[in-house]
Amino acid sequence: MKQLKKLTGIMLTAIMLLSLAAAPSFALTWTDAHGNEIELDETLEAYAEVALQGADDAARKGETNLGDLWTDALRWFAESGKINDSFEEDDVTAGNNAVAVDAAHIVALWNGGNLRADIAVGKFGMEELAAVLPYPNKVAVVYMTGAQLQEALEAASQALPYSEASAAGCASFMQVAGLKYTLDLSRAYDRGEVYKEPWYRAASVGRAEITEVNGQAFDAAATYAVITSNANFNGMDSSYVFKEAAAENEKSTITTAVVRDVVWQYIDEVLENIVGAAYTEPQGRITITGAPEAKPAVQLSSQKLSVDGAEQAAEVYNIDGFNFFMLRDMAALLNGTKAQFSVGYDEETRTVVIVTGEGYDAAQPDDPAAGTDKSDTAVRSGQRIQVDGAEIDDMTVYNIGGNNFFKLQELGEKLGFGVAYDAETRTMLVTSE
Repeated sequence: MKQLKKLTGIMLTAIMLLSLAAAPSFALTWTDAHGNEIELDETLEAYAEVALQGADDAARKGETNLGDLWTDALRWFAESGKINDSFEEDDVTAGNNAVAVDAAHIVALWNGGNLRADIAVGKFGMEELAAVLPYPNKVAVVYMTGAQLQEALEAASQALPYSEASAAGCASFMQVAGLKYTLDLSRAYDRGEVYKEPWYRAASVGRAEITEVNGQAFDAAATYAVITSNANFNGMDSSYVFKEAAAENEKSTITTAVVRDVVWQYIDEVLENIVGAAYTEPQGRITITGAPEAKPAVQLSSQKLSVDGAEQAAEVYNIDGFNFFMLRDMAALLNGTKAQFSVGYDEETRTVVIVTGEGYDAAQPDDPAAGTDKSDTAVRSGQRIQVDGAEIDDMTVYNIGGNNFFKLQELGEKLGFGVAYDAETRTMLVTSE
């Protein structure tokens, strides 16, 4: 009997071990950007009603809805007091066991280079958050004055506007919560000493201006608690102000809280696992002005030109896929037809004057092959235009080599001639009737 009980016990133990081995695992193994294998809880699940923008360097170019969500989570973690359980033992022993300013002085900053993937509409979990931030960042608290905070934003924006050449430098651009700021990109960044390539210290503050903090006036002399990452705390990218401010205030510290876990906690406890309409668009925390227009793609057009069925030649530029003509060339080509128009210039008002139905006595346009390609001189023109006594302010005009070039399609609409395109022969078709 004892042998039977012993055998039964062994069998039951074996069955239990087998059942545990067969039980589903709720941990997902994931390798972060540093090569560390970490376990993510794959039972966590939320729903995004809107697409959150992080891919294609979106958060390096300007404010994004994902940047708003991320920084909201960090600020909430501090303002709610949830952060208090995450201070290191040495901090707690020293009495540093809570954020040392009131809620009106708590802000969050997060660099756009550490928001690296979109979150699509639909269900998502911790694996999607890990794709957004593939680093084991911890939450940090840095105390700094308002003046230091503004300088930190100035330095962080130094590489803007974003371009292929400036993409690496734009990684330091800051998404924010708890404050609003403007960037005037018409003002050049005042480079001081090299901090670390490609970033420089700010010799002065001129592009970044904080307009409000938590609904109150910005105070350059006040002390603010900046909730951020351990990487910024230690001076990553352009964050020399963070590093120096942290060294100046002994209460500045790196907590034990993992940033991804904090973001998930916010989604769970505050948003109740639904990222909804509040994050449809960026919330207007960052205003960027003075950004130069993107340079257009300009080249001499290789397309043929037909006017009322006759092949013609003219200096034509293709700009971003549209053909542009000199006004006097088109007037010469249509002279004597029902769509003829005259072209004059009023020196006093500096206005091009067009009168439809009047003839235009001028030589036919030159063959562009005889001239020089002036594509690299193309800039938008503010030339004033008048058609039959009425001022026209909605035409697209470029100055190329000192001459104004007008979009062919718009000329046809304003002056009453037909414009079409024969794709098979790659021919612009202009008709006077």
